[in-house]
Amino acid sequence: MTGKLTVSVHDDIHNQNADGIRYDLWRINNGSNRVNIKHGTITDNSNPYILLQANTVDELGSFEIILYIKDYFESFNEKIHVQDNRIIVAFSMNDLNQDHHLRIFIRPDRHWCTL
Repeated sequence: MTGKLTVSVHDDIHNQNADGIRYDLWRINNGSNRVNIKHGTITDNSNPYILLQANTVDELGSFEIILYIKDYFESFNEKIHVQDNRIIVAFSMNDLNQDHHLRIFIRPDRHWCTL
């Protein structure tokens, strides 16, 4: 069976999906070696979420998503002060028999997640 994790990003300031936010998805090997496995942009029309699939036990493990929130919020031209250029969300995928959805909520000064 294939394990699947989808990730969506919600802009809590504008109460919408974070359409246009850039991201990098990294796999963490041996606790410290980072390997970039995906770079992209979330778009409502074609890529409304980030998809991570594992077909074998070796593909399970620890991951990080880097969201480039400063560029995203500056695209609104609303003089929004963004504290950090990016945020990093770490998570694990441990089961081939389950599908999960990670929701990341962003604001210029903080973020939170639900699974």
